[in-house]
Amino acid sequence: MKSTGRNMRRRGDALNESIYNVTIALIKKVGYTNLTFQQIAHAAKTSRTVIYRRWKSTFDLIKEIMVYKTTNALGGELIDRVEDTGSLRGDLLHLLTLYQSVYAEVGNEIMNAILFEMGQDNKKMSEIEVNATNKNILVMRKLLGFAKNRGEKLKGVSNATLTLPFDLIRVENLLRKDAIDAKRIELLVDEILLPVFLA
Repeated sequence: MKSTGRNMRRRGDALNESIYNVTIALIKKVGYTNLTFQQIAHAAKTSRTVIYRRWKSTFDLIKEIMVYKTTNALGGELIDRVEDTGSLRGDLLHLLTLYQSVYAEVGNEIMNAILFEMGQDNKKMSEIEVNATNKNILVMRKLLGFAKNRGEKLKGVSNATLTLPFDLIRVENLLRKDAIDAKRIELLVDEILLPVFLA
């Protein structure tokens, strides 16, 4: 009985993975605003009943895809992955590299769909955005705490400024066609972030 349960679980995970993948492929093909559960069910070779049983809307589905892929990229919460590298520069480089890995894993299709929902005055999306912003602020407070404990001199900044590293990565991914590589991340840290945070 236990073995059967594990096999069923693997089939369930495989179906979810298939649904995630076809959703992303369909967004590329027809666009997020034209996406339907009927299309997803057909492409994933399952029924609409299975889809509707799990998700109330395409919005709920893309949220789950984002969470799933973010967890895959980080292996947990971002705040648990930041570390004291010995300097604020090193800490920021590490943070931006981690955050960029989330964007690379989630992909433009899902990120753009999330941004679209953010612009629709969606109350649920607003709550998600506030929660994500608050988490990012805590990440930066932890990171600046490392710097303070090391004796680095910091400027006093607002919570709005604490979101800057994350805003930079979002804008970079939206506006740049080239991959955000290590050299670009170094430039963002050296020319933008360090002057903002270091006294």
